Amino acid sequence: MQARTPYSVAAGALLPAVSCWGMAPVATRYLLTDLTPIQIILIRFAISTILLLPPLLQLRRQRWSRVEIGLAILCGLLNSIGYNLTVAFGLHFIAASLGGILIATEPIWILLLSLLITHERPHWSIWLGFVVAAIGIGVGTLLGNTRDISLTGTQIFGAGLTLLAAFMWSAYTILIRPLTAKYGASSCTALTTFIGTLPLFVFYTPQVATNVLHLNVYGWLALCLLTVGSTVIATMLWNYGVASMPGSQAGLFLYLVPLISVIGGALFLHEVITAGVLISGVLILAGVCIAQARQFMQQRPAREPLKYT
Repeated sequence: MQARTPYSVAAGALLPAVSCWGMAPVATRYLLTDLTPIQIILIRFAISTILLLPPLLQLRRQRWSRVEIGLAILCGLLNSIGYNLTVAFGLHFIAASLGGILIATEPIWILLLSLLITHERPHWSIWLGFVVAAIGIGVGTLLGNTRDISLTGTQIFGAGLTLLAAFMWSAYTILIRPLTAKYGASSCTALTTFIGTLPLFVFYTPQVATNVLHLNVYGWLALCLLTVGSTVIATMLWNYGVASMPGSQAGLFLYLVPLISVIGGALFLHEVITAGVLISGVLILAGVCIAQARQFMQQRPAREPLKYT
């Protein structure tokens, strides 16, 4: 069982995690020129499993109950199939900026699931920050880069898949928390990544290796970001941070994802940043700061390790 974690440490783990995920839509869209969504996810999780072998081998020293193993299997599938594979397909049809905005609905789902499953009662400052950041997302949607956002059939299909993926990740966030609190972030990340990788090998063909070998330098950098940054490091940091503070409060950090996605889309994919996007970014940052200010000023431990009842 882990000891109580200081708030600054928990928040310090969540910030780099969401930064990596903010760049993930940009890297994914770049790789989609050479790889299919299934190939991207398969490669990501296969390499990530290899990198996570050390903590995976440590699981032999831990005693997981059948219920906990079942929960880990569910979390692994929610991570690989439910979120990553689904969002990769969704981003194939929409702009990275729109993808970031839709993924940013995750705090809404996390808040609702926290109320429903863990019966959390967020402080009023968290509700206020939630509303301000949500307004920022709305401003970004209405006044953002409308040239990349249309109502064509493919756009609607891609947006629907991305929204579904956001819900799946939110469910993963809530369900992984008691496991991480008990066994640690590295063990849970290693096990769920390994479990999530297994069904992906159904999609393996020799063409996967051929396409990877033909990636250019920027393609390898994008793949490295998705594998080492997003799948391994960011997931481990997220699992650690989210087990150390209420889910509704941790979920607000995900509002930073679209802001980083838009910046990354402008820098690397030449997508346009408008005045509406800038206003949206200010509101998102303000909302996150409002929600975190009370606990940051008090500098209390984030929370006791939790169990579901």
